[in-house]
Amino acid sequence: MNSVYLNSFEEFLKYQDSKEKMYLLLVSENCDFNHETIKNLNINCYGAIFPEIIFEKQHYKDGLIAIDIVIEPILVNNMENKIEDEKKFSSIKSMLLFVDGLSPYIDPFLVSLFESTNEECKIFGGGAGKLTLQQERVIFTPEYITQNSALIIPLSQDLDLGVSHGWEYLDGPHVATSSSKNVLEQIDYEYAFDVYKNIVEKDSGLKFSEDNFFELAKSYPLGIVSYSGEIIVRDPIASDGKSLVLVGVMPQNSVIQVLKGEKSKLIEAAKFAAINAMDTKKEKELVIMIDCISRVLFLEDSFVKEIDSVSNIIGDLPLVGALTLGEIANKSDTYIDFYNKTCVVGTL
Repeated sequence: MNSVYLNSFEEFLKYQDSKEKMYLLLVSENCDFNHETIKNLNINCYGAIFPEIIFEKQHYKDGLIAIDIVIEPILVNNMENKIEDEKKFSSIKSMLLFVDGLSPYIDPFLVSLFESTNEECKIFGGGAGKLTLQQERVIFTPEYITQNSALIIPLSQDLDLGVSHGWEYLDGPHVATSSSKNVLEQIDYEYAFDVYKNIVEKDSGLKFSEDNFFELAKSYPLGIVSYSGEIIVRDPIASDGKSLVLVGVMPQNSVIQVLKGEKSKLIEAAKFAAINAMDTKKEKELVIMIDCISRVLFLEDSFVKEIDSVSNIIGDLPLVGALTLGEIANKSDTYIDFYNKTCVVGTL
C-alpha cells in the first residue's frame, strides 16, 4: 500500500495519473478538497475528512494523504439502518472503518457490523468530522459525499492491533442514571453537568464559563467501566448547563469515573499501543495510527512526542494516520468498541 502526503487538493489532481488506480484519501479539515471535481473527473477515490492527518513523524492541519488500494471500499449510506446484506462482509478478514464521528447511530451500527462479519475479522478505524463539531458530509466515494454514513475498506493483509489511552482515575464510581444516546442527562440522580462541574472545578482550580467548556473538559474525560474492568473513555464536548454531550453513546446505568491526564502517561500509552501492534513475527509493510484529536488539544506541542513514541517502535516502516472524533477497534471476537481520547495502532 503505497502512500504519499500532498499539501493540497490541486497537488493530488496532478499526482493521480491513471483511471485504473484506486485511492484511499485521508483529507485534513483545512484542505481545499472539492468533491464535485472528483465526481466530474470520475477519479476513483474513497475516503473521509478529519481534523488533522498523520504522515511519517508529523501531523498536518492541511493537505491530504493518498494511499493506493486494490479492493473497492463499501459505503454504508445510512448507519441508522441495520445491515441486511451480510454476505458482502462475511468473507472480509480485516478492515479499516471510517464513520461519521458525530452521528448518533455509531454504536448500533457497530453492533450490526459485528454481527455481519466473521468472528476472526479484525476491525479498526475512527470517526470523521471537523473541529467545529458541527455534523457535515465527511464520508465520500467517487459518486457521493455523505453524513451519518460509514466507509468500509477491506484489507488484503493480516492486521495486528494495539489500543491504549493513558487516562487515569480521578473520581468515582458514579452511575449514569439517565442518558439518551450520546447525551448524559443525570449522574447519581443529579444533573450530569452539576456533578461533573463540581469535580473538575475542585481539581483544576478553574471555573466553567459560557465559552470555555471544551477547553476545560478536554483534560477531564469520563470513563465507562466495562464488564471486563476495561475503561472505555468518553469525551464531553458540550453542555446545556444540565446535560453533557459526548462523542459516543453512554448506556444508561453505566458505572462511570471522571478521569484525568498527565502528558507523560498519554505518550507512554501510545508507545504501548505500538508495541502491541508490532508484537508478532509477521512481516509488516504499513503502520496506521488512529489517534483522537482531543489528545492533540490536550498535549499541544508535546503531541509530536506521541508520534515519536510510535515511530521509535515501528522503525523504518511507513506511518500514516488520522486524528479523529472517536476511535474504533475490536480486540477480541466478542465486541467492537468505539473509544474516545484513545490511540489505536494497526500494522499491516
